[in-house]
Amino acid sequence: MAAAAPREVRIRARSRGVGDAHPGDQVSDSVDPVSAVQPIPSVRGRGRQLLLDAARQTFAQRGFKGTSTRDIAERAGVTEVMIFRHFGSKANLFQEAVVAPFATFMDEYIADYRSREHGKLSPEQEGRSLYTGLFQVLRSEREVLLALMAARQYDDLPDAASAQVNDAFDQVLALLEEVVATEAQERQFSGFDLPATVRVMFSMVLSAALHGDWIGLDRHVSHVSHEQMLDAMTQLTVRGLQVPED
Repeated sequence: MAAAAPREVRIRARSRGVGDAHPGDQVSDSVDPVSAVQPIPSVRGRGRQLLLDAARQTFAQRGFKGTSTRDIAERAGVTEVMIFRHFGSKANLFQEAVVAPFATFMDEYIADYRSREHGKLSPEQEGRSLYTGLFQVLRSEREVLLALMAARQYDDLPDAASAQVNDAFDQVLALLEEVVATEAQERQFSGFDLPATVRVMFSMVLSAALHGDWIGLDRHVSHVSHEQMLDAMTQLTVRGLQVPED
């Protein structure tokens, strides 16, 4: 009688191992798909960007002091040591994740505005164009700005970061002063405080870009859209409130 063919034994994670096979068995090293451990997605080559994204989100929620490097690493799905390997410190990570992007997009907005031709539109069109451009760039970087606001409101920012933020805001305010002063001269506007007026203008558009949810924009309750807000800003800036004379 011919010898029976040896049985094939599969190794299962929770059953017999190689040492449990019967004599004469052929051992297969294949693993049952059900018991196979799914590999964790690799972050190789993406760790730095994952940390930047996670840092921006966490700083926006908790501020600078309220955020730990462990919080950021957990959100990014990497080890905490990677923060120090890539950035050296939490302060440097904040600088790269929040401050540098803010300064960059402000520089780009200023360069874009100055590259365009001006002076051929009506005061309303010029004002609307200015507000729209500023609103769009502030709105697109809302997360970064909220992180900056949280850090400045409740924490002590690192000196280098604070100086860079101040410089970026100063450049934007200087641009607005330049624009309004030029428009006032060309169109013979007078009788207003230029620095104060510019800061009122910037405050309006900054508030609409960052806190639209607080003031009910684009909600059915208020029936007020961002477009209506920008129109109203333009009207107030160019024409003011038309109060009847006594």
